[in-house]
Amino acid sequence: MADADPISEPTVGFSMIPLVGVATGLVLLVSVVVSKLLFSAPRLSMPPTPKGVPLFGTMLKTRGPRTHRILIEIAKDFGPLYALKTGLKYFIVISSPQIAYEALIKEGQLYGTRPKLLSRLNFTGWRSVNSALYGPYWRGIRKNLVSQVLSASKVASFAPFREEELNILIERMASEARENDNVITLLPHCRFTVFSILLHVCFRKRFPEEDVKKLDAILKRLLQILAPQVIDFLPFIQAFSKKHRNECQHLLGRMRAIFQPQIDEHRELRRKGTPVGDYVDSLIVLQTEMGLVDTDILGLIGEVLTGGTDTTANLMEWTMGNLLTHPKIQTRLYEEIRSVTGGRTVTEADLEQMRYLQAVVKEALRKHPPLPLGITHGVTQRTKLRGYDIPEDALVLFHIQAMQNDPRVWKEPQLFNPDRFLNDDPNFDMTGSHGPQSLQFIPFGAGRRICPGMSLGLTHAHLILARLIQSYEFTKNDLTHTKQAQIKALEKLPWELLKITPASF
Repeated sequence: MADADPISEPTVGFSMIPLVGVATGLVLLVSVVVSKLLFSAPRLSMPPTPKGVPLFGTMLKTRGPRTHRILIEIAKDFGPLYALKTGLKYFIVISSPQIAYEALIKEGQLYGTRPKLLSRLNFTGWRSVNSALYGPYWRGIRKNLVSQVLSASKVASFAPFREEELNILIERMASEARENDNVITLLPHCRFTVFSILLHVCFRKRFPEEDVKKLDAILKRLLQILAPQVIDFLPFIQAFSKKHRNECQHLLGRMRAIFQPQIDEHRELRRKGTPVGDYVDSLIVLQTEMGLVDTDILGLIGEVLTGGTDTTANLMEWTMGNLLTHPKIQTRLYEEIRSVTGGRTVTEADLEQMRYLQAVVKEALRKHPPLPLGITHGVTQRTKLRGYDIPEDALVLFHIQAMQNDPRVWKEPQLFNPDRFLNDDPNFDMTGSHGPQSLQFIPFGAGRRICPGMSLGLTHAHLILARLIQSYEFTKNDLTHTKQAQIKALEKLPWELLKITPASF
């Protein structure tokens, strides 16, 4: 099970763009010129760097869904701080909590920006909370996101709608089970539920099921094509990225077709003096205050939807996969829920008393962080780290997967053992704010660019998991009773298809 990845993971290389013959010829021609420029440039004292092929470096070797495992093997030879030459740029890879602490906490301002990825310019640019460069613009949009979506009062205000969506989730699963010999596909249900909740957070309304599915498909595709592209590392071939640019603009147009009528309605209500008071309404205000353009609003809405949906759905899938493998943990979790609720439906107010539930979620986040390499950082200026030069245009990766599964730090990290999180150790609060040791567990990042939606995401994860375990007993599906289409799906996701029965441990 540990070798099966539920979704494609971030790559250190790039998403391959088919290059026509003329582009290939141009690369070969320009590589000669670039090589001369590189050799004549001042030599830097870089971290240890594996050898790669001319111009492309290690780009081809370190791309794909198993990137983070490849990097673990590289670290065995080059240590917890090394560089990967990728095209004309360097990836700096950090897999030590102590070194991560120096960069993210002690020198947080230096490492608090994002790299200027040219591929982002094909969509909305560096204008979202996650992609914005460090500075006043980023602080302004982040402050607005926190106050309008992520504050404790705002999160609490969404509770009634969450309850409605969770009831719908349980019924949707029951309906599929009735039609399919108690076999269900968990991931699509979780994605639909979280996506619907986040749409309500943005627009204060429920969207038709057809629109939810369309938007989810659009944003999943955007996540894939907004991963680093070849033009980010070989910028002189940017002219040949027309296909990527066209697809980005096509997807943006599809988003606009669904969202623009809603945004216009919000503008009209504000003009009449009856503003809705949701996230979209705050972005309309921010458009005047900070000079946002319409594509900025679309990008910021999309960011909330993708960031909150993918991480939570991914976490639910990994958690359920481990509960199937460890039925005793599932039983213990159910008994805690029954003890706290006394048989009534679990509510958000109950979650604080469910210490084992929280430990199960933490262990899933430790063993399988939603983003094994985090979100790529940039540096605001050329700097030094452990005596090595870090170039201004370097891309910095904090290898969360490696730090959270390091046998030198964690006892038997390959085991799924929630008990390790039952000792109230402050280093396990996931904020990385208690010294170097606390950066051994940072599934949401740390420092100035820590994921601002951590609290909301955990609320969704805890509540969904509690409702699922309270309602059903989950077991592995017997393949002999599945339809051919289901068996085919299993080739991709070994535990997406589960068998459920009403909970009665």
